[in-house]
Amino acid sequence: MNIKLISSIVIVVLFISIFTAIANAQGLNFLCFKKQNIIVTLKNDADVNKSKEIISKIPQTKVINIKYRDKEWSKKVNKYDLPNMENPFKNEFTVRVNKNTDINKIYNQIKEMDFVEVIKYDSDKKCIGR
Repeated sequence: MNIKLISSIVIVVLFISIFTAIANAQGLNFLCFKKQNIIVTLKNDADVNKSKEIISKIPQTKVINIKYRDKEWSKKVNKYDLPNMENPFKNEFTVRVNKNTDINKIYNQIKEMDFVEVIKYDSDKKCIGR
């Protein structure tokens, strides 16, 4: 290979490395790919399966995780040897939104459903160099 070509490649690689390091140090997000999610906490009397089915019918959404209140409580009781008390946990869904541009419309649609107690935004970040 030509020495000029090799040195040019090295300079470009160094420039990209330095630029990425500075961006990460500054907390810049332009090198991150962000996927929006919605966290839905259900009311105690809500049917988990019916609620999941209703949310899953909304275009551009997918229920990707369910936290069952009994399982979560059982983990805590076993881990911390808690006294006999009422389970404070709620059933909770993580809903993936396929297109971030639809997040507010979908959030507002889910928020109006009878079985929803609490709803909030969440995100997964995948960043280059982290």
